[in-house]
Amino acid sequence: MGELFKLKNQIQNYAWGSRTTLAQMRGVPVPTQDPEAEVWVGAHPSAPSIALLDGQEQGLDQLVEQDPQRFLVAERSNDAFPYLFKILAIDAPLSIQVHPTDEQAEEGFADENARGIALDAPHRNYKDRFSKPETVIAVSEVKILTGVRDAHQLDALASGFNLEWLQALLPAPTAKDLLTTIIQLDEDATVRAVDETVAAAAAYSGDERVLVKAAELVEMVAGKYPGDRGLLVALVMNYIELAPGESAFTPDGQVHAYLDGTAIELMNPSDNVMRAGLTPKHIDTDELIKILAVEQGSPEIQTPERITPGVATYAMWDQRLSVTRVQVREDAPIEFTFEGTSTLISTGGQVTITGAGQSFEITGTESVMHVGAPVTATITGTGDLYIAAHR
Repeated sequence: MGELFKLKNQIQNYAWGSRTTLAQMRGVPVPTQDPEAEVWVGAHPSAPSIALLDGQEQGLDQLVEQDPQRFLVAERSNDAFPYLFKILAIDAPLSIQVHPTDEQAEEGFADENARGIALDAPHRNYKDRFSKPETVIAVSEVKILTGVRDAHQLDALASGFNLEWLQALLPAPTAKDLLTTIIQLDEDATVRAVDETVAAAAAYSGDERVLVKAAELVEMVAGKYPGDRGLLVALVMNYIELAPGESAFTPDGQVHAYLDGTAIELMNPSDNVMRAGLTPKHIDTDELIKILAVEQGSPEIQTPERITPGVATYAMWDQRLSVTRVQVREDAPIEFTFEGTSTLISTGGQVTITGAGQSFEITGTESVMHVGAPVTATITGTGDLYIAAHR
């Protein structure tokens, strides 16, 4: 039979997080003492959701390990929880990142194990054997960097800002070649290029959109990470502003970073991250270059498919995964059928979910989980919900 139960989710207090966004969702005083960056929904061992089930509270990771047949779908390749679902509250740029393919992760994980590198070592690159594709869905306007600009935009930046360092690198044979050259610049060349870029962006007074937005980007990044070589990588990346409701997918091997805004994110539950800048954390230049994809295109911006009034679904990189947005309003209840291993999270409002003989009141950052046979529930109240599902 199908089951519904409530989850308590953990908040991650990273430095780039907001002191207002998640607190306002929860209805608690602002600003918070510490920045609140992410709400995690799932069974990741670093911050598992706590399930209120069978009269007890227990970590979802432990429950899945003890009884995978109950909490995961019958047709599956392993007993790992299939995704990590998040709310992101971004108040400063995240590090510029790249994630490996499954094959690269398997090889890298085995190699670091063979070399005796501890899983929690700060210089370890591969924490597991998995890739980390991810899709971000904008709740507010969200600014992101992903992939590398096309030749026309790169030429416009080099000439419009009169950047000698960038002019010297163009045209590059491939996007990976351009990124590799920037990442491998020596320290003196990096300092000169960063200083040249910051000065040129500050002095720009024209109205060409690409240059105006690039100048805004440089000011944002330089203000948070002065002198960081990641500024040079950021400049050549596609700068995209997602409107609320729009989504973008990041495949393995794609360089990317999130800059500002509130978003929902669904990803493989992997910790494999190579960084290219805007971070005090470990950077392994050689491994980063190794896993970079040759092509670094701009993503296709997607909107959800409307299913019924108030209900729309986003397709994911895996056809067994989906995210559904439910916008419920007073006096307009919505019937929704939960299927597979699914988790609901609220980004605000107050709703009641009634199904499987139970009723749950949900407000911002709170969750309900479904497992087992499909359950049709009635959702009332006013609020915005997102439901990740693996079928």
